[in-house]
Amino acid sequence: MRSLPLALAALLLAAPAARAADVFSPGDLSRAHAALSGLQNCTKCHPRGEQLSQAHCLECHRELAPRVQAGQGFHGRLAPKERDCWACHHEHQGRDAALVEWGPGGARRFDHARTGAQLGGKHQAVACDRCHDPRLVQDSAVRKLLAEQPRRKTYLGAPALTACASCHFDEHRGQLGADCARCHRDGGWKPAPGFEHARTSYPLTGKHARVACAKCHAPAAAPAAEPGALTAPVHPDAFARYRPLAHASCLDCHKDAHEGRFGQDCARCHTTEDWRRIVSGAGAERAFHQKTRYPLEGAHQTVACVACHGPFRGEPARFKPLAFGACTDCHADAHAGQLARQGPAAGRCDRCHEVRGFQPVKFGLEEHEKTRYPLAGAHRVVACAACHPQEPRLADRLPEATRAELARRGRPARVSLAVYALAGDLARCETCHADPHQGQLVRPQGCAACHAVDSFHRVRFDHQRESRFALAGKHASAPCAACHRPEPGPSGAAVRYKPLAVACAGCHQDAHLGQLAPKEGGPTDCARCHGADDWKKTRFQHQPPFTDYALTGKHLKVACAKCHPAVQVAPGTLARRYRGLPRACEACHADFHQGAFRGFEPTRFSR
Repeated sequence: MRSLPLALAALLLAAPAARAADVFSPGDLSRAHAALSGLQNCTKCHPRGEQLSQAHCLECHRELAPRVQAGQGFHGRLAPKERDCWACHHEHQGRDAALVEWGPGGARRFDHARTGAQLGGKHQAVACDRCHDPRLVQDSAVRKLLAEQPRRKTYLGAPALTACASCHFDEHRGQLGADCARCHRDGGWKPAPGFEHARTSYPLTGKHARVACAKCHAPAAAPAAEPGALTAPVHPDAFARYRPLAHASCLDCHKDAHEGRFGQDCARCHTTEDWRRIVSGAGAERAFHQKTRYPLEGAHQTVACVACHGPFRGEPARFKPLAFGACTDCHADAHAGQLARQGPAAGRCDRCHEVRGFQPVKFGLEEHEKTRYPLAGAHRVVACAACHPQEPRLADRLPEATRAELARRGRPARVSLAVYALAGDLARCETCHADPHQGQLVRPQGCAACHAVDSFHRVRFDHQRESRFALAGKHASAPCAACHRPEPGPSGAAVRYKPLAVACAGCHQDAHLGQLAPKEGGPTDCARCHGADDWKKTRFQHQPPFTDYALTGKHLKVACAKCHPAVQVAPGTLARRYRGLPRACEACHADFHQGAFRGFEPTRFSR
């Protein structure tokens, strides 16, 4: 019997260490703990002479220790006697054994409330990995652990269920803050049961309560989503505009049906219940004002009393004495001093405006006749805005003291941006109009040398006296565009007027293809033979000085084409030949003597 233990001891000493491990190990470690296999690593989990302890497990799983100590999360919320790791995580079950026992139904049936975070609504159907994504981990210790062990899987460090923006894209693009739970619930994004318009700065009353949200909160173009985001927007191209949204005045949303004739405080007469129902007594409240030195008329009838009488910041209400002799006693100069005049008319806005409304103005053609530029001709039908454009910088000309006073009275600073004080010499067309000729026809008297204000297209230009090329013959009936064509210029295309060539070759193609050009070179002098009245009627005589080959005898009756045939100089192009023609008789005529008089010299026999 004593020989059996000795034999076993000898066998163990002779076998390799790996063989010994197989004998003593209750089974292979899981893949996660495979690095701890072997007899030399047993004491890392099984201390000599001691049982397994939670402390040994937490020496490796450092991310769990703070939560256990604080009583947080699934492990921290377990009862102390239930915290033995090996009670749930069984080892030595093989390489592919799962270390987490989820219980009946697996991970999908896990009671998430045991972690301290109760899943509700649509969160219950979300796959675990959607929330437990390493990219969503916010805990610094867990992030460090994952950085050191990239293949490590953990359910720790997921964002809190109340931090919606950690997982979900903000469909409001930051307009309403990050506390989504103020309006929404996890049962669904729509509707938003926590939202009440009555708690906003604009409670809905009357018919406003029935208006569709999109009527006031119109879609706005959405910025591009950040690359690499975990979640994409439901509506990537547009989002509802909630802030900022102007709502201080009815006119921020509604068109003024009265076109400014009754001021801008719509609520003095209308309510949200029904805009057609006028508030009773609004006019009666001011009946007493008609007995004062300043009866209210036009748009003044709808102005709030406080607008004229106060109280204003730092000043109590005042009813007399109040200045009202001129509009500027109450109103700021909306034209920023452009229309100020010297003398009795200075500051009199009623030269153009009426108390029934700022617009329309009563400044027309008759009033324009009294300005330094009376309107004439086509200028009388030009829209005012064409000569008086908008200039945003005019708003900067309102004095700061005036702005401060308007702000103190709670009134807006309104400035007309139309330019009325025009600079430059208004007698010169180029002060307002661009030069369509791009400097070709500069004259001391300017555009008026040719054009009149009644019509730009009716000109006074005399081609015979005012140009270096008097029109004669058929030139007089040629359309202008035949000689003056558009050409590229420094400011775009412009009709070319000067300089232009006056020689025939400058406009006309040489029908003779240079045959009749001077021998010393240069263009053909067409005028030697042709006139401007009819180019087919020529002055050419087949005698000197036109040619050194004078026609005599029967040659005078020969048709020109007999000696000057048409020659094809290019496909589809014919030209008469005038130069390089033979002069010997036999070049044109047949020898009826058949060579009998070849070499005959008549002068020798005449002696």
